[in-house]
Amino acid sequence: MARIVDTRCPRCGAPLPIQPGLDAVTCQYCGARSLVDRGRKPTTAPIPQGMHVVRVAPPSSSAAGIIVMSVVVAMVVVGGAAGAFVMRASGPSSSGSKPILGVGPNMYFSDRPMLADVNGDGAPDVIGKSNFPGREEWIAAYDGRDGKPIWKTAALTKDAANHEARRAVALDRVISIDALGKAQAYDLRTGTPSWSTLLGEKARRVCQGDGVIVVETVDDAKHGLDPATGKRRELAKGAACKPVPSSNQEEAPGYRLAHWHEFDEFGLPGSHEVEGMSVDRALVPSGPGPRFMLGRRSKGTQVGMVAAVDKKKVLWTTVVPGVDPLTTRTTGVEAGAYEGGFLVIPYDMKDHKDGTRLACFEAGTGKRLWDVQVHKKSQVSSGITISSNDVFFASWTALYVFSLKTGQLRYMIGTEF
Repeated sequence: MARIVDTRCPRCGAPLPIQPGLDAVTCQYCGARSLVDRGRKPTTAPIPQGMHVVRVAPPSSSAAGIIVMSVVVAMVVVGGAAGAFVMRASGPSSSGSKPILGVGPNMYFSDRPMLADVNGDGAPDVIGKSNFPGREEWIAAYDGRDGKPIWKTAALTKDAANHEARRAVALDRVISIDALGKAQAYDLRTGTPSWSTLLGEKARRVCQGDGVIVVETVDDAKHGLDPATGKRRELAKGAACKPVPSSNQEEAPGYRLAHWHEFDEFGLPGSHEVEGMSVDRALVPSGPGPRFMLGRRSKGTQVGMVAAVDKKKVLWTTVVPGVDPLTTRTTGVEAGAYEGGFLVIPYDMKDHKDGTRLACFEAGTGKRLWDVQVHKKSQVSSGITISSNDVFFASWTALYVFSLKTGQLRYMIGTEF
């Protein structure tokens, strides 16, 4: 009796039921088309461009499994690694281990998490660079509710995976700009390539103007790009350009991190004007409310501290660590994120084997709401981002997602170092 075969989409990893007798199937999640090869007879016919092949054991075969091959024309697969998403776990195990969702064995998430509604459910999803250790890298989107993969791009070139490359999300496009100034746009919903263009210089920042994507390059030039076609658009002199989700650690749609030499520009106290603190950076929300001075204690052991200010008036100050401060690194606070009255700051323990922690404060009062261990694996951070419900903290190899209200770990994408 013919039966439905359940497999996974070789492009996005979503469930892909194959009805009896079908020679092609369309993924209901990402729209990818796949040919169904039931192994009845060999074929030398070329695979249509952009299509995958799903190989299914024929009905007479005793084979229990199915083989999913990613054979997209013109996609280069490095090191023989398959392009299909493979779910390693769907939630917390009965043994209490952390949930890990990934793309094959030892998949890493190694990017500042960018948030955007990819699947149209009204909730922010996660976009970022992922990779197999020592092999190809790509950009992928993951469901923000549970971390399940939505789509992935083809392997990035060496220059697009370079530390000088930039990534951003603007006007329904995911933009990847390599170290040689080539901008490649992908459709936000599907991850399919939309257009590419050459900027002629390395990118410094991506922002969003009035219906136009703006790329600021290191030569201080601004390039306006049409989001639909990538064609050049003239920019009005002095036009505002809003921050967008990006790999840039210095800003986010709701705030930016200012260095000490920019404090006067924002009317903030100087580096040594907050009593008991030495300040190197400030987190400046884009709307009304307090600004946050990030630094370290100026006398004694220089543990991390944060102060909230209204212009130059200090509203409150507190140490960042929620554990014994002398067990933490004494380099001070270097990063943080803000959303809806919540301030979240990562800090490292003195011994690198004790890893990294997150502290969450009520922005108006300085009250500590929670303080949790992220991991005990590495002190390398790729960035932190906050939504109205969750905190997204990326290490070198994994993305950890915590509840903003409670600090409880909800899920993890990638592999712990």
